[in-house]
Amino acid sequence: METLMGKAAEGFGLGQIEATTRVEGGLSNDMWRVTTMDGEFAVKVMRAHADAPDFRDRVEAAFAIEMNAFRAGIPCPEPKPTPEGHALLRVDGNLLRVHRWCEGIIPSPGGHLDNAGDLLAKIHRAGGHRVRTLDDQPREIGTWAALAEQPGLPLLLADQLRSAAAQLARLEAVTAASPDLETTYVDSHGDLDPKNTLFASGRLLAVDWDAAGARPIAREAVTLALDWAENVEDFRRVLTAYAISSGTTFPTETWVFGGWVEALSGWLTYNVEQRADTDLGLREASGTCARLLALHDALDEHVSVLDTI
Repeated sequence: METLMGKAAEGFGLGQIEATTRVEGGLSNDMWRVTTMDGEFAVKVMRAHADAPDFRDRVEAAFAIEMNAFRAGIPCPEPKPTPEGHALLRVDGNLLRVHRWCEGIIPSPGGHLDNAGDLLAKIHRAGGHRVRTLDDQPREIGTWAALAEQPGLPLLLADQLRSAAAQLARLEAVTAASPDLETTYVDSHGDLDPKNTLFASGRLLAVDWDAAGARPIAREAVTLALDWAENVEDFRRVLTAYAISSGTTFPTETWVFGGWVEALSGWLTYNVEQRADTDLGLREASGTCARLLALHDALDEHVSVLDTI
């Protein structure tokens, strides 16, 4: 790995390496803290979906949004492009990304709620806006039930998924937009939950922009609030901070929750189908299923909050 980091430093023009340290905790990729004569850098070795045919194009498109946000003064670590201006460098069959290292702490859900709402509002103000049609494709109960029948799935998780299938299908259906519903999209971070932020020097930073892209404004704000909140009052507080900073109002309709439901449904499916043979995959699958069911049970209460923002 030292050879890989050395090639990364050379390829990104980071200077002579003095030290490297593996950073623990990544869910999908590998991270290294690299110290050189020119400073400290976060070097990410891309793992999740890196073999997909469109992976490189998607990351480079996300990088363009990230660079625009950084240049607009959005609080985030400095992205380090290759000499050619790209996000990704291929080294020994691996795709690497680099940012200047920022020392900070990862917030926990329930903390820094006002900062989170304000940060997303700043990102939305900096991004390009356009109107698009939502194209939701909720899954039927049979699709959810089939997920529980994956070969080799542990009995406890299989039982959890089997008993949840009807509620998961209902939640997707009720939060899906009506056909041809149009809403405003913005070039944005795309995954601004607590693990993708750092609290450093008294401010919240947006990190890990790999999922950046065009996002429906109302849905991303609601997704942010759900990701950061531990209860309905927290949810209200995040959205209020966002609304004050952005001037946005929210429709009192269930479709605004559909982005969060879609994202977590995809994460649940990924962990069941791809990582159920690991402890991490089992924890993520079970926990994500529980979070979706919690929203199913409290959806009306959350919708009512939108009337008060």
